[in-house]
Amino acid sequence: MAVVVRHSVAGGSRAGIVCAISHAFGIFLWAAMMVSGLGVLVLSSPDIFFALRLAGAAFLFYLGWQAIRVRPTEPEPGSGASAPGDYAGSPAREGFLIALSNPKVAVFFAALFSQFISPTAPQAEQWIIASTAATIDALWYVVVSVLLTRAAVLQWFQERSGLLNRIFGVILITLSLSIFLTG
Repeated sequence: MAVVVRHSVAGGSRAGIVCAISHAFGIFLWAAMMVSGLGVLVLSSPDIFFALRLAGAAFLFYLGWQAIRVRPTEPEPGSGASAPGDYAGSPAREGFLIALSNPKVAVFFAALFSQFISPTAPQAEQWIIASTAATIDALWYVVVSVLLTRAAVLQWFQERSGLLNRIFGVILITLSLSIFLTG
């Protein structure tokens, strides 16, 4: 959520929507792996699961550090988005990697899908379930992005962008450190 909000505020609704859709693609990959049975390999191998957790934590730390380092600049008049300042993160890359580097998504889908689907289910059923998970994820974050980039809301966020970047950065770094310490 923090990454979608950050991209929406920094780059407008287009950046937020790109981040949301790329996040949904990462969710789709996890869901497809889980419904097909491939995700069991990740969950059954402590080493792979641990490596994914560490990679995810490192990526969260990187994003948090980048957010703290951003120096806000004034938006161009009439642009409808804040100027990127020193921030050059790719909404597509970050949305995708946030989803893909989070093994908790696999655990969630394993718990959810184990209730009503087996790895021997027809492929069409597997694709529909994975697509549904990704569509719900994309719709939620697209709605968040669109609502946040309405003129009055966006202006409020832009006026506080420096503080919000630092808050998001601290949240992401705190999450990453908690993963490292509990890993």
